[in-house]
This record gives sequence, structure tokens and C-alpha cells, in this order.
Amino acid sequence: MNLKKMNKGLDFLREKYGAKSGEITIKDGHCYVGATPLLPGRMERKIVELKKMTENGTLEGVSTLRFASFAQKGADAEALLAKELDLAAYLGASDVTRVMAVASGNAINVLAKLANDVNVSVEVGVGLPAGRARSPSAPQAYDRHEIIAKRGVACDQTVDTHTPHASIRVSNAKGMEEFTDVDTELFGLTYEEVWNVRAAFALLQGRASAKVWKAAWAKATKAAALAFAADKAKAAKTIAVKKGLDTNQSIKVSEVR
Repeated sequence: MNLKKMNKGLDFLREKYGAKSGEITIKDGHCYVGATPLLPGRMERKIVELKKMTENGTLEGVSTLRFASFAQKGADAEALLAKELDLAAYLGASDVTRVMAVASGNAINVLAKLANDVNVSVEVGVGLPAGRARSPSAPQAYDRHEIIAKRGVACDQTVDTHTPHASIRVSNAKGMEEFTDVDTELFGLTYEEVWNVRAAFALLQGRASAKVWKAAWAKATKAAALAFAADKAKAAKTIAVKKGLDTNQSIKVSEVR
């Protein structure tokens, strides 16, 4: 990720719409504003739309979340799993209380339970070959998030595929190049960079809470670490849920994109 380009995009949004000062930094591959970890997954449009469906009555009686996420070799599997478990808690509107996992090579399969009794399955892999012919604007990882409810099913990808669609595909001497527009105000940034900038902007505008995101990321990283521990122990791990701060409330999306 290009910090200079990301902070330039953040400054553009701050000056255009108004927000307090701040900049994005990277520590151990994760983006922060000050001491607050960013949760860019919660800002992705597809996740925003899924969250709306769980809250506006489109989906009734959510029972199961089925997620999958695949990245290139060398990616941090535990961090990728933490992101998916955070999204599970966010979309399921409840904290992870139990995890069981089986890992093999570059992949891990996780079964989890939320405090509200929603079932979660997450498949994570970090074995995609490098050098795929995709444009910088396209996601560098493939993921899929499906919500199954008593009434209704929703998914952020075409049914039974992990491959995201591209708005434009071009064949040339270099092979196949794909272009996907995800933000009308942040041209030139990669898919991952766009959502980190949007997450930082949400924090600086006060639409997202630093206290909530710190607590949410702490829960997600703990759950991910326990999943890998569960694989080694060949036994499920339980996570105690403390009463208090609700870390799974929806975020008000900026009206102008």
C-alpha cells in the first residue's frame, strides 16, 4: 500500500467535506490512524449493503454466515482470518464466543458460534500465485460473504463463485487486464487503499468510534489466534463475552461517494 497516495486521498476528502486532522500509518501490515486500527472491511460497499439487509427486514432470522477469503502467497493468514471474524461479528450483530478450526498448509477452515447463536463458517487461504494479470484497481484477494436466514439469502458475489466481476476487461499483449471502479473520488488507489482511506475518513469525521474499533479489532485478533490454537489442540476454544460496549453497530456511510 502506498501511504503517500492514501494520505493525499484522505486530505482531499477532509478538505472537501470537513474532518479533523489525522493521517494513516502502517504497523505490521495493518493501517492505523493514531493508535486506532482501521477496519476497512466494514466500509466496503458490499459489506455496507449486506449490513443494511440484516437491519431493514430484507433478511429475517439470520442463522448462518458462510465466508471465504483467499490471498496471495506470503499474506498473513491470521490477519486475514481476523478480518473475516470481525465481519462475522459485525454482520451477525454479536460477538464470537466459540471457535474450532482445521489448518493445512496455506489454508484454515474455521467453525464459529456467535453469542446470539448464529453459526459461522470461514475458509481462509493464502496460496494464490503471484503475478496475476489484474489491474491495481481490482481486489488483490478473492472473498465471498453469504448470509443465510430463516427468510432470505444474501451474498456479495454471484452465486457459487469466489471470483469478483470486473466492470471492464481488456485483452492485450500483456494478457487480460481488469478494471473495477469502486470509488468516484479516489481514482488511482488500489482496492485495499480505497477502503482504508474511507475507514480513516469515517474515524476523522466521527462517524466511526475509535473506542469501538479498538475493542472490535482486539476481539477479532483474539478470536483468530484462538482458532489457530484450536487447530493445534484439536479442541474448540471458548471466548468469554463481557457486557458493555457494543462493537457491532452499523456505521453511517458518507452520503457523497
